[in-house]
Amino acid sequence: MSYPVIERREDDGSGTPGRMLSVVFPAILFLLGLALFAVAFNVDDWGAWVFAGGIAAVSLAFAIPTTILPALEDRA
Repeated sequence: MSYPVIERREDDGSGTPGRMLSVVFPAILFLLGLALFAVAFNVDDWGAWVFAGGIAAVSLAFAIPTTILPALEDRA
């Protein structure tokens, strides 16, 4: 008899609002970052700031599910 390598956790929390927020909010930030990158090349005076905003949005999109949320879950 073989056992599965990955077993389902009993408290996976896949239906919780926090889980939904950890997927939807970074996805919106990532798309916002891509949009800011596209706009940054068409703006004359504020192009550098818009590009920096795009970098910040994409950075947050990756930092929220990989760094920030696990740290908050460990505190509770």
